[in-house]
Amino acid sequence: MNKYVIYIVASVTCILIPVIGLLYGLWDIHQPKTGPVGDGKPNYPTIPQLIPIISCFILGVVNLPFAILRYRQNKKTKEDL
Repeated sequence: MNKYVIYIVASVTCILIPVIGLLYGLWDIHQPKTGPVGDGKPNYPTIPQLIPIISCFILGVVNLPFAILRYRQNKKTKEDL
């Protein structure tokens, strides 16, 4: 496996992990928490908590087309040899 495939896998991972984490967090927020765990009010994420999630997602979305482009260029150069 060459570095271009790893680059694509890393970009897809940067897209999927924040989405899955955010969906899990939203699901967990809406689970009733009463008694010693909480008072039943949802604890929504704040802006500082969302910044790493959003930045990782944007990083993956921006880098994925470049990774695919570089993979195709590498594939063409290997076919020319």
